[in-house]
Amino acid sequence: MITLFLLIFVFMIVFGILGLCLKVTGGVLKLTCKLLFLVPACILCAALGVAFCCTLILIPLGIGCFKLTGALMGALV
Repeated sequence: MITLFLLIFVFMIVFGILGLCLKVTGGVLKLTCKLLFLVPACILCAALGVAFCCTLILIPLGIGCFKLTGALMGALV
């Protein structure tokens, strides 16, 4: 388990150095981080929006969740 974290840390350092040297690698690393964090956040927010819209009182919160999902998807582009 520790070797896995060490390997990931080494890859992050290598990609970080390459990202400083090459803009393409930095763009790939940035896109990978966006995909790792924003896609699960979008899925979770959309699921919460559906759950909130199933109740009568929380429909405005559900609509807000759908708007936030759209904003997060816009950040991916």
